[in-house]
Amino acid sequence: MATCPGCGQDNPEGFRFCGACGAPLEEGAPREMAEERKVVSVLFVDLVGFTASSDRADPEDVRARLRPYHAMLKREIERFGGTVEKFIGDAVMAVFGAPVAHEDDAERAVRSALRIVEAIPELNEEHVGLDLSVRAAVNTGEAVGRSRSGVKASSRAT
Repeated sequence: MATCPGCGQDNPEGFRFCGACGAPLEEGAPREMAEERKVVSVLFVDLVGFTASSDRADPEDVRARLRPYHAMLKREIERFGGTVEKFIGDAVMAVFGAPVAHEDDAERAVRSALRIVEAIPELNEEHVGLDLSVRAAVNTGEAVGRSRSGVKASSRAT
């Protein structure tokens, strides 16, 4: 298997581009990337009651409600030095401390969460009828993962 130098995804032999992120796979790239242990903070934010309210909604309407919310989440997370790992419907998972670590990553994650909670009423005012409400949580602990792509493996909270 060839490991993508960009995202760390394992790809079958013969692939010239990563099947996950599309990055070119280097010839002669190492088969396994080094793993390292880091202390990271993970931020999780999701909308209150969004799944129930979206069950019967038109998919385009759901997407239209999520776009400004996702854009705001990404902006506020990156503003505090975090990296969006993934959007999962109305939820986001972001990591602070990988791939770049700071001494205050836990504080950055909490500040980002607080700013997101503060920004929701502003977002609702900008977009009439949006009427969103969020929950946010931060967990800090040790994680083990691939060093070139950020920490993606299991973690243990402390």
